[in-house]
Amino acid sequence: MNKSDIFSVQPKQSLGKIGSYLNGLLDKVSVKEALCKKNTLIDVRTTHEYEKGSIPGSFKYSLFDDLERSEIGAIYKNIGKNAAVEKGLKFLEPRIYQFLSSLKGLKTKQLVIFCARGGMRSASVVRFLQHNGFQVSQLQGGYKSYRNYVLKQLSKSVPPLIVLHGRTGVGKTLLLKKLPDHLDLEEFAGHRSSLFGAINTTPKTQKNFEALLAEKFLELPNTRPVFIEGESRKVGKVFLPQTLAEAMKKGTLVLLEASLDTRIRRIIEEYKISDEHTFLQTDLILQSMQKVLGKKKVEQLRQWLSKGDFENLVHLLLEEYYDPRYQH
Repeated sequence: MNKSDIFSVQPKQSLGKIGSYLNGLLDKVSVKEALCKKNTLIDVRTTHEYEKGSIPGSFKYSLFDDLERSEIGAIYKNIGKNAAVEKGLKFLEPRIYQFLSSLKGLKTKQLVIFCARGGMRSASVVRFLQHNGFQVSQLQGGYKSYRNYVLKQLSKSVPPLIVLHGRTGVGKTLLLKKLPDHLDLEEFAGHRSSLFGAINTTPKTQKNFEALLAEKFLELPNTRPVFIEGESRKVGKVFLPQTLAEAMKKGTLVLLEASLDTRIRRIIEEYKISDEHTFLQTDLILQSMQKVLGKKKVEQLRQWLSKGDFENLVHLLLEEYYDPRYQH
């Protein structure tokens, strides 16, 4: 294959022919069809777009970086489509072979390509891969259509809920994971929904949280109760859908209890402070608590942290901070 084969047109051919090539008929699939387990989803948007939100399980193969995409968009708006296509091809030409090579391991898979709105980016990749023997389709409407699908799923009624409550460290999440038909909101959010909740986790964006939640909703039964941990409307930096928040208020509430020693042990096991990064994270959070606990207690907590005396540290935090707030 030579470079003239890449898009089935010579780079110096008329822009009109390039445009008609990209606008040709494509094998398009709906969101529901794309989410079938046999498909491998490929996101060709920029890294920034992908990190803000994508389809769970999709792979990122960016065509352009953010600056290139911005430049192409400006050309499209101010000059026209053909000029934007020409600029995009110039960006792609030096690295198109690397792009093809990176996808070689997926040649036996059924691929679904998507970009922001099912436009030129995904269309060009579908054509290119078809030309090179891949089984490939385009997601109709792109990521935007998927987002609409997610929001529709999250607006539907929620099954009856059994809501687990209890003080910090009582073991709500441990129990939840052993129960059938459960929703682990903290896992989807990448946050334990507490002041120290982001330690040793990777918090999700709102869009990614909602995508994981919608995916789980499809697996849940409609007739049997679903177990869930009691949360406020906000988990870390993400917000619960209104329908779910209301269903939790109407659910059957279960109060869990455990001894103070057990709670301390569980918290130490879960919030492992084993490297410099988690140590600095914890120290910064402790310093931010001076208005609540006072300078003297915070300095004591920081001393225990520096000595690795986590038992005393957690004990004081439970009695002076978490328990009073839970009781309230």
